[in-house]
Amino acid sequence: MTRFIIFFIIVCVIYYLIKNSLKGRTTRTIHHDRRRRTYKEAEVADIQLKEIAYVFYSAVKDGGTCDVCMTLDGRYLLPNHKMLHTIKPPHAGCKSAHGCRCTLVYVTRDEEGGREIESCLKRHGGMCDKQTVERELSRGNA
Repeated sequence: MTRFIIFFIIVCVIYYLIKNSLKGRTTRTIHHDRRRRTYKEAEVADIQLKEIAYVFYSAVKDGGTCDVCMTLDGRYLLPNHKMLHTIKPPHAGCKSAHGCRCTLVYVTRDEEGGREIESCLKRHGGMCDKQTVERELSRGNA
């Protein structure tokens, strides 16, 4: 009887060791796949970010538009500008009863004037209003 109990305990210990060993391998494999997937997603995002020349902030201009949205309307930003993450619509600072109805317009370098506006934004710290961009473009054309 004692031999049976000792044999049973040994079999249980081996079973749990094998089970935990297999569980650890699965977890590592899944974790490795997640890291690889995240790396690929980040790589795609970087490629897309490199193609974007600038971002244009557009608000709905009606009676329901809050002051914050009205102030941000018509702003040009570089795609990697730190303020873009805080004002990304729908932003928390919007006081509109209808909710934030703003949008970001992403413009690539291939579009007309994309590279010129991007270089203007780089000269002005990454963010400009519409009047500054138009003034800079008119100087460049004159």
